[in-house]
Amino acid sequence: MKRYAGFTLVELMVVIAILGILSVTALPLYRTFQQRAYGSEASVMIKQIIDAQIIYFLENETFFPNEGVVTIFHGDQPNKPEIDQIKNALKITIAAGHFLDYTITGTAIDCTVIISSPQNSFPLFSDGSPSIGAKVDAAGNVVIF
Repeated sequence: MKRYAGFTLVELMVVIAILGILSVTALPLYRTFQQRAYGSEASVMIKQIIDAQIIYFLENETFFPNEGVVTIFHGDQPNKPEIDQIKNALKITIAAGHFLDYTITGTAIDCTVIISSPQNSFPLFSDGSPSIGAKVDAAGNVVIF
């Protein structure tokens, strides 16, 4: 009896079935790790923006933007003027093209920063919240919500 080199159809079907089972079980874990990564990025960015706002207030006696709102959406291009304004005023870089939306509201007495998933479409944190926000006042008091 002569043996032929190669795989039988049954062996190939078993390998495909095993790969399918592994991919189905790995997909929820992938989404969980992706959620944690976006949540970590949002936490780090809100801390950087608040710190930069405090420094800006100490230099200018007002928060950025003075009596205005700057919004950066996840699909914005890196050359959006608001990104350059933040870079010039606060000396930080907001990454464009990520899956986070930024809203910065500044007045002479306080500043509010909200970072969220696009249209609050997915949770950023394990408690299910799709956004993180912080407020800083002229006295330097920071409240994270």
